[in-house]
Amino acid sequence: MARTTIEDKALRLLNAFERAGRTVGRVTVDGRKIELVLAGDQPGDEFEGIDMRHGKT
Repeated sequence: MARTTIEDKALRLLNAFERAGRTVGRVTVDGRKIELVLAGDQPGDEFEGIDMRHGKT
């Protein structure tokens, strides 16, 4: 039985996401851990949309 490497699994996972229409920004392989970062998933400003004025209005 042929053994697949973690890199092969990461490539298959990358292809599956791209076939599903998602854009992958980065793939990281660390030991047995595969991390995919999808493009457009950058964290936004957590205070966006909050009125930060202080004092009398």
